[in-house]
Amino acid sequence: MDLNLDNFADAVTAHARQWNNAGIRWELHRGPTRDKSAAWIVCTTTDHEAQLTVWTSGEAELDIAHISTGTVTSTHYEMSTTADLTACLDDLTHRLTSTPSGA
Repeated sequence: MDLNLDNFADAVTAHARQWNNAGIRWELHRGPTRDKSAAWIVCTTTDHEAQLTVWTSGEAELDIAHISTGTVTSTHYEMSTTADLTACLDDLTHRLTSTPSGA
């Protein structure tokens, strides 16, 4: 997939209301134009810090840190459709809003 970073920004904006309602603070960033340009969002909740970076190649990397334990998990995505991009953002949302077992 040749990912248009404007489409990523639009998809982030589409999730913004849900994130704001869930108490997720977020910022969208865009890197310089290159052969393989990137954009990323940084999200923070009371329990997590996360960064989702997407490249124009369709690759994405999600890093989520659990603040109290310092545990970091990384997930790599290969997106080939707009639906894959939406699913990636939905996964981010789910991970930031899910209550851990036993909580």
